[in-house]
Amino acid sequence: MLFSPYPKTKREELFDRDKELRELKEAVERGERLILLLGLRRLGKSSLLNVALNELTYPSIKVDVRKTYSELSSVNRYVIGKMLLSGMSGRKKLVEEAKLFLERVKGVSVSGLRLEITSKDFSITELLEALNEYGEKAGRVVIAFDEAQYLRFGGATRYDGILAYAIDNLENLTFILTGSEVGLLFDFLKFNDPEAPLFGRYHHDIALERFNPDLSREFLRMGFEETKFKVTEREIEGAVEELDGIPGWLSLYGYIRITRKLGHNEAMEEVLREAKAIAGNELSRLFNYSPRYRFILKAIALNYSRWKDIRDYLSLKLGPVNDSNFSALLENLVKAGYVEKKGGRYLIPDPVLAKVFREL
Repeated sequence: MLFSPYPKTKREELFDRDKELRELKEAVERGERLILLLGLRRLGKSSLLNVALNELTYPSIKVDVRKTYSELSSVNRYVIGKMLLSGMSGRKKLVEEAKLFLERVKGVSVSGLRLEITSKDFSITELLEALNEYGEKAGRVVIAFDEAQYLRFGGATRYDGILAYAIDNLENLTFILTGSEVGLLFDFLKFNDPEAPLFGRYHHDIALERFNPDLSREFLRMGFEETKFKVTEREIEGAVEELDGIPGWLSLYGYIRITRKLGHNEAMEEVLREAKAIAGNELSRLFNYSPRYRFILKAIALNYSRWKDIRDYLSLKLGPVNDSNFSALLENLVKAGYVEKKGGRYLIPDPVLAKVFREL
């Protein structure tokens, strides 16, 4: 179903991502060792990744790092190791073929189709080395970290160092990292820092963009035609104008209309309600860290777009704020992808979240 609100797994469920899908698969086939899949939230990065992994002939493992961090409040080496093994467990062909190599890893137990960490001696590097050996037999092993910026919370485990070692030495592994918080992902990877492990390493970047208005209209028409749900061109135009080419919101709008049999205005209200819940969940940690984030987002959503105007709004609401502290808070929101800076002005790139932030 084109309007399914869940991450897609099949090519026929994707809309207008053939170019990016082909580029991603060709990069893996070419033997690229580090691929970055970048873009705003709700543009379909996870769906594109799922489809690519399903269509590639190589064995693959996917770890949702944000989900892992949210559930366990940690991404230390035991947690990520457990997630990597969990991504293989139960997959008969993968486990049976890789078993010989995995049994050599200290701290890893192989029992039937189950893989477990059984010792504090476990090493992610040793696990990757074993997968690299298996990759020589299988042609390649693809390891995907969805929302990889959360690997920066590894504590004593330096995932940038582990990635650098793997890229330099493990030629049969390809790593795909997705990131919605692009600035934070690049802060973690530090490609331009001479003191960082990944300095100067080559990475193949694939950026997803929002749909243009014509594609948004076509997407909505095809989705409604698929389910024979009647809508007017005026309603489609209204949705395109308000949702501005963000596939996740367009899909949610269509899904709500079809499944709940709602009219245009009611469906738009439901999209906004869902967006409030999603944003509240995503931003709760940020707001707990500093209430100033809430008012910065509200100021920008209310069209205070220049640095001074946003700072003055914040000072009016919460009292004077140090310029350097304010700049740091604003930059954090840019790195997290909630704010964009264009030509000296700041804006909320997601129109639905902009509406939510106006009501903060």
